[in-house]
Amino acid sequence: MASERIQKIIAQSGLMSRRKAEEAIGEGRVAIDGEVFTEMGRTADAATAKITVDGNPLPKILVKQTYLFYKPRGVVTTKSDPDGKPTVMDYFKDDLSLNPVGRLDSDSEGLLLMTHDGDLLLKLTHPRYGIKKVYEVDVSGVGKPRYLEQLLSGVILSDGEGHFDSCEVVKDHKSFVVTVSEGRNRFVRRMFGEMGLTVTRLKRTRMGEYELGTLKPGEKKLV
Repeated sequence: MASERIQKIIAQSGLMSRRKAEEAIGEGRVAIDGEVFTEMGRTADAATAKITVDGNPLPKILVKQTYLFYKPRGVVTTKSDPDGKPTVMDYFKDDLSLNPVGRLDSDSEGLLLMTHDGDLLLKLTHPRYGIKKVYEVDVSGVGKPRYLEQLLSGVILSDGEGHFDSCEVVKDHKSFVVTVSEGRNRFVRRMFGEMGLTVTRLKRTRMGEYELGTLKPGEKKLV
């Protein structure tokens, strides 16, 4: 097997994303055959090299799997939670090497991908790929004048300007279908908030080519 960059091998193992793997390398937490290093250009043959992270060998993933998962409200999108809140891993106890793809905050629900594939994780979450995500959104309150135009043309947030790719009114300016290419934390909620509207329900139905379909809260489907 040909040599590959260490961060790619780590991501392919499903232990963490390539970005997190690069952070681990820079922090001196990764070793090849017992040698700790911090430079990003190191390569190895995954079939023969002993690669460890924090002293632990990489998990051996024989078959990479990806699941569609309907994350219920109240479930945290992390591998663990210090406060003991339910996490997505409670639904995947038979395979704790899976990783959630991107963010979906505790108050939100809907489509979340879980995967072993570090390359897929990077493609769906890195800003340079501009993956579109679709949400069903319910709101309360009275919006500012011409707020739909502002949501599409640009709204100033604390971490820079943002806009929706599309925003379709479904019912009485209280329900919408929103498409975004952003991945910032609580982006949809903050955008509506700047317009004087409070999001009361947010459900992701699509991420790139992947759709939630008929899944119900807590259900998963192998793709």
